[in-house]
This record gives sequence, structure tokens and C-alpha cells, in this order.
Amino acid sequence: MRSPPTPILVAVLLLHATACDPSADGRGAATPGPDQIASSLRPAVQLEGEPLVTHTITDRLAHYAVPGLSVAVLDDGEIAWARGWGVADTETGAPVTSTTLFQAASISKPVAALGAMSLAEEGILGLDDPVNVHLTSWQVPENRFTADSAVTLRGILSHTAGLTVWGFPGYRKDQPFADGEEVATNVDVLDGHGNTDSVRVFREPGIAWLYSGGGYTVMEQMVEDVTGHPFEQAMRERVLDPAGMARSTYEQPLPPGRWGEASRGHRGDGSEVEGEWHNYPEQAAAGLWTTPSDLLTLSGHLLDILGGSAPDGVVSRATLETMLEPHRFGEEGFDSYGLGFGIEGEGETLSFGHGGSNAGFRAQWIVFPALGDGAVVMTNGDRGAQLAAEVLRALADAYDWPRPRAEVRAHRMLEATKLAEYAGEYELEDEPDFVVTMRAGDGVLLFDVPEQGTYTLHADAGVDDSFFDASDAQTLTFERDDDGTVSTIVLPGDQRLRRR
Repeated sequence: MRSPPTPILVAVLLLHATACDPSADGRGAATPGPDQIASSLRPAVQLEGEPLVTHTITDRLAHYAVPGLSVAVLDDGEIAWARGWGVADTETGAPVTSTTLFQAASISKPVAALGAMSLAEEGILGLDDPVNVHLTSWQVPENRFTADSAVTLRGILSHTAGLTVWGFPGYRKDQPFADGEEVATNVDVLDGHGNTDSVRVFREPGIAWLYSGGGYTVMEQMVEDVTGHPFEQAMRERVLDPAGMARSTYEQPLPPGRWGEASRGHRGDGSEVEGEWHNYPEQAAAGLWTTPSDLLTLSGHLLDILGGSAPDGVVSRATLETMLEPHRFGEEGFDSYGLGFGIEGEGETLSFGHGGSNAGFRAQWIVFPALGDGAVVMTNGDRGAQLAAEVLRALADAYDWPRPRAEVRAHRMLEATKLAEYAGEYELEDEPDFVVTMRAGDGVLLFDVPEQGTYTLHADAGVDDSFFDASDAQTLTFERDDDGTVSTIVLPGDQRLRRR
């Protein structure tokens, strides 16, 4: 089983808008507007000694082959503006607006976690109970790893339960799962009868951090078992409606009456996802349809809870504060995740949120509680993560957020003879049919990935055989055989491609 992919690993594997008018923020300065952001996108790395690089959203939509983008910004606890760019459907040319539905992908997880934690607050679920106490439709199979430690809700929400299956590919919208069954059931998924492996305990719960969408499917089944309601109903009653997320739904498949509100998904080359989009019966892990404005409406609600002005919030202040604490501070992996939420920084620089990656959709959500600021960026393309990151860097610069910011990095321009040492075809170590090409450019390497396009790699000024992508700051290295011949590309996560 693999860890979740980093941006480079993911790579391997028309303007129209509705917007609120910019206004003065609570600190007395003019709020940056969407037009300013749209012309000031920043890559992750500013090359040392080179002119400042900025891009427009229109240019970057084309560069990343992402048809559409939707952005909303939270300023001092209120939605300052929301706007769409590009198209939701390349066939019809339907524009992205601030009300277009996108798949939230893994942003579904923290929203679902709020529902589960509300049940824990009421004593219907126990945060540290063995989950099998509450599961009636299915049970986590016991094995040698559970002899002394049980899978718990706390472990599932913090990705420390020792469960398999990090993510889900979904199912084509235009193809039923089986005769008379539109989508797989939770039990189908958990027992490996869908399109992923079975969800099982593969290491002792509580001792290590490893992302598991499979764990969230266990939680989804547990919520259904204790409430007696379908997951989408339980979430509407416990989170979506109380938080004011009027356009959002966990329904899978999305009801046909709402198809006209939804963006289609698109591959890395800009082509449409087969069947327009995929359905995700793994609702808690990946099944939320929403808008940036709805997620920021939830964000404002959570900030009110933290500030004490929402005593009847979806969860209590004490519960939310627990969800936003590092699961085990100071330990790699553990300290970047609370209960459902990804977290970074502390005190005045604390942020919470999550990223999302479904077939044809990428999204990012970030909130700074001390500032009352945040943003959601949702895209309808497989290369949208890089685009979303550029938008967030522009927002961080404009609103003076702690992050994300571009870094300055030294690089070297290499001679053609040196670049030729790396050029050639490379195959993924455990998938030899997947072949990428490395070729020489003008002082740089050009990395061609099937269905993803071409990435420009700069040589690190201080490390031999090390290159980085300025767009997302990800680094790869080359390994050589004993005779000095370049033989292997090593990607983040120790993923390897062998030279053919």
C-alpha cells in the first residue's frame, strides 16, 4: 500500500464570474479583489537572480489544461468575494460561477468528521471505544495487530488506526456498479468487492500515522449503523443544514435534477473524464459535492464556535479545539493532523483545512483562525492542484497570510552534454507499462508525463543530480550505477522509475 501522492507523484501517476464587490476590511485597509488576484499568481519557487514571475489565471488555466476554477475568500470572518473563471463543461461552454458544484474529494473528510464528533458529544459514539462496539452491519476483522490495540474513532479521524486503502478511484457516472446497483455499498468497499483492496488492519493501531480513506468508510458505516439513517441524511441534519451549507450534498450519485449545477471533471490533458465525472460511494472520504462559498460558510460557523458566539454550533468549542490539536505534537505525520483536519503552525499562525483529489477534480481549503481569514479553491482538472497552490500564494501575498508563500531557490543552467546524461525513457518500477520521458531543454530538463503534459525541471545549485519543479517546489533526484551512468529517477515518497 502506498502513501498519498505528492504533486510530482500525482503527475507521474473565457472569463466569467459572479462576485461580491470588494469592500474595506475590519482592519481599515481595502480588501484585495478578484481582479488583483487573477493577475498575480505565483509559482512555488522564485529562481534566485531571475525577474519576479507572476501569471494570470487565464494563462494558467491554459498552461495546466484545467478548464475551470472557482475561488472564495474569507476576510475577517465574512465571505469577501466569490468568483469563477473558465468553463464547467468544455462541450457546452457552460461557465463556472460561484454557485457551480465541484467534487470536494478529500475535503469531504473533515466535514464528515464534524458529524461523527457531534455523535461522540452526545454519547452515541465513543471516541476511544473499539469501533466494533458500534458497528452492526459489518465488523473490522480482528487479527494479530488488534490483539492489544483496537481501531477507534479517534484513530480513524487522525489516520492512526492502522487501516489500509489510502484513496479511491470512484466509478464512472454513466456505468452502474452492478445489475440493479448504481454504486457499491459500504460493505462492498470494505470487503474489497468494489475497485479497491479490502479495508483491513495492517499495523498496530495508534503507533504510526498513515493516511487511510478506508478508515473513513469504516466511520461512514458506523454513522449509518448508530443513526439508522443514510450517511447523506445524517450529515445534512448534523452538519450541512446547521452550518448553512445550502448547496452542498453527500448524495451519491448526485441526483439527476442537480447535474446542471455540477462541473464535469477533466484529465491532465484537458479531456473530459469518462462519463463526465465519477461517483464515490465512499461518501465520508470523497463524496461531498459543494462550492467554495459553502465551505467558507462552514468556516465562518467554525470561527464563531471558536470565538464563543455559536453555542449551538455543529460541535462545541471544546470539541472543535480538540479536533484542531496535533494528534501527537512533534512527531512527523502526527503533528500535521488533528481529528479530521489537516493543521499547520500554532498560535497566531495556526491554519486548518484540507486538500482534495478526485478523478478530474482538485481543491484546497485553508483557514487562519487568529485572522478570521481563509480561502477555498476548487478546480475541474487533474492538474488543478498546482493551479490552486498558485492562487493561494497570490492570496497569501495580498492578504498578508503566513503561508503559502513562494521561496527563493538557487539553480544552475546545465550544458547540453550534461543534460544528455539524464535524457531517456523511464518506467515506473512496479508498473512497467507506464513510461515517462526526460529530455534536454535550454539549460533545463523537460519531463514528459503521459496525459499530464510537460514539466520543467531546474538543476539544484548545491546538490548534484537533484532537480526541482519551480511550479510546486517538488524535488526529484537521479541515481547512478557504479559506472556513473544515470539509471533511476527517485520521486518524493521514494517512488522509483528505472531507465529503459
